[in-house]
Amino acid sequence: MHVAARELLDVVPGAVAVTSGADHVVEALDPRGAPLLGSAVAVGRPLRGTVVPELLDALDTARRTGEPIGAAGVRCSPLGDAGLLLRAEDDRDRARAAGFQQLTEQLSSAATPEEIGRLTATTAAALIGADACAAYRRGEGSDVLEVLHHNGVPGRTADRYARVPLRRGRPMSDAVLTGEPVWLEDAAQWRARYPEMAPVGVSEGHEACACLPLRVDDRDLGAVVFRFHRPRAFDPDDREFLVAVAALCAQALDRARLYTAEHQARAAAERERDRMAFLAQASRLMEAPLSVEERLRQLADLAVKGVADWSAVHLVRGSRVEKVTVAHLDPAKVEFVERLEQRYPPNPDAPGGAVEVARTGVPVVMHEVPDELLVENAVDETHLELIRAIGMRSAIVVPLLVRGRSLGALTLVQAESGEHFVDEDLTFVGQLAATAALALDNAALYEQQRLIARTLQNALLPHALPMVPGVACAGRYRPPSPDLADVYVGGDLYDVHEDAERGRWALTVADVCGKGPEAAALTALIRHTVHAEVGHGLAPAEVVRRVNAAVLRHHGGARSRFATLAHAAMTVHPEGATIRLVNGGHPPGLVLRGDRVEWVDVPGRLVGVFPDVDLAETEVRLAPGDALLLYTDGVVEARGPEGWFGDDRLADLLASLAGASADRIADGVLAAVSEFQGGRLRDDVALLVVRSEPTRPAAYRPGTE
Repeated sequence: MHVAARELLDVVPGAVAVTSGADHVVEALDPRGAPLLGSAVAVGRPLRGTVVPELLDALDTARRTGEPIGAAGVRCSPLGDAGLLLRAEDDRDRARAAGFQQLTEQLSSAATPEEIGRLTATTAAALIGADACAAYRRGEGSDVLEVLHHNGVPGRTADRYARVPLRRGRPMSDAVLTGEPVWLEDAAQWRARYPEMAPVGVSEGHEACACLPLRVDDRDLGAVVFRFHRPRAFDPDDREFLVAVAALCAQALDRARLYTAEHQARAAAERERDRMAFLAQASRLMEAPLSVEERLRQLADLAVKGVADWSAVHLVRGSRVEKVTVAHLDPAKVEFVERLEQRYPPNPDAPGGAVEVARTGVPVVMHEVPDELLVENAVDETHLELIRAIGMRSAIVVPLLVRGRSLGALTLVQAESGEHFVDEDLTFVGQLAATAALALDNAALYEQQRLIARTLQNALLPHALPMVPGVACAGRYRPPSPDLADVYVGGDLYDVHEDAERGRWALTVADVCGKGPEAAALTALIRHTVHAEVGHGLAPAEVVRRVNAAVLRHHGGARSRFATLAHAAMTVHPEGATIRLVNGGHPPGLVLRGDRVEWVDVPGRLVGVFPDVDLAETEVRLAPGDALLLYTDGVVEARGPEGWFGDDRLADLLASLAGASADRIADGVLAAVSEFQGGRLRDDVALLVVRSEPTRPAAYRPGTE
């Protein structure tokens, strides 16, 4: 063993010692090894008990696993029953370690798959000395690899292989499908293993190639291909390093994938929230006591403030379809279109236009407005030039349907914003059109609703709130000013009722879309459903789900009828009160603790829109003297000379009411909102205050205040 060990020291670059046996007896020692291993190390003596524990553990691990391992400045590589000790790192290893650390830092700050692909194809490729590199990603469930970034690849080749179908018998595909790297060390191996791909593999002067899968756990994220101009023998260290680089890039790509998915989900949720708020605003607008034409003009104006660059509304009047309004944020552009239509009256038989949609009731979505369509509808070259000047990019036209009849059509157009409509937008725009159509149809019921409004409203609210031991409750409702309130029934609701069987109390505040008999029916449905389901002992989240199902069931899934709802179960105890609160798209509640105000913002979807609602319960604890305020959007969306009443003003107002009773808090909020609007409310306001009453001293007697 000693002679062979001595020879190993001579032929293996950087070797400093050879050991044998479980105690790692030194069989051969290079004099340069002493500084690394220690002065006590000598030929014939075991390292166990002589070297530092970290190195001894590495020796034992390498001997047991058969895998090389580094520790304490030394790299241990197994040789059967012996351990070959090498210098820790040569210059290449040190450079690789530094480069690997740099790549790790760069990848940790990369947020997108494209940025990670760029770092892989540039920094990582330079780190291992590759002459060309391409990083690919694989979409979830896709059988195609798409290039993220390439470097050192000629443009024609890069374009040709921008998308690569997964197909066995090709090196990159084999790496992805098997999860194992493919090593091709020279042109001969290309021709032997992949004869069909060899001409491409060795093109542009390349020979060696390493194809490594980008995989995390069982998720195939893509692949990276490193190419070299010269033949390259991928020794174990090379392969280990390349696999480590690929694993590092895969981890970064997986993190970016999760980040992108989270970002997209958040953006989708925010877009849905904004659209639901827009629908609620449009619904309130369409229920206002205005003429049909004025309602539609305001709807078109609202649309160009949030969902489109252009909007137009057409109505069916007898045998004709007439344009009621066209809207754009720039009045000059509206005037331009009006002059254009005066000079070139629109063709009523144009396919896919508002007239055809209004007559047939069939919606149209144009993801891209093709120039061929403009050419087809242009009367002459001047007309074509003027149409093109509008800059239409995408359009969607939906009918105004109600009870199987088409009342007209709503047209939305994207132009200078560069946005494009997609098929999913049809649902949202359809909801908007349904809101408008329903409002138009309801206009005929104006006088009838005016007569019954007050009677219905009074029937929807509790006559008095129950007495809750240890807790003071105060509810308030105020309809809009008389010139508005007498038109429709408001849809705001507050309620408190006892669940005696379980020793708790149910709290409810709701805001139903719209007003009038239908809103009253929906409000009544919500209130009575809550009472019934609370009586069954259900948790707050399940109560709201049952309400959602009832609304969908009784209103046939018409998304123009929906509501926001805050519902809670309250338990009173000596330390105060515990409230389990759930929110169905309702404004966030506020908790007053001393003179501090805390927001209680619980995520949740509107009631009556989606079959499945994702709801979360949160626990609010009220110590003695603390108060919870629940309210409808008529509070924060109140508009006065100073703008919106808003969240900040409400929080400051509540803080100024520190120490006040529940009734004083309710009256103070209502008075402030009314005063902010000059004494004329423009929307219903409902609010509920629940205050945990401080414990009276033992010597307290009623009437001694």
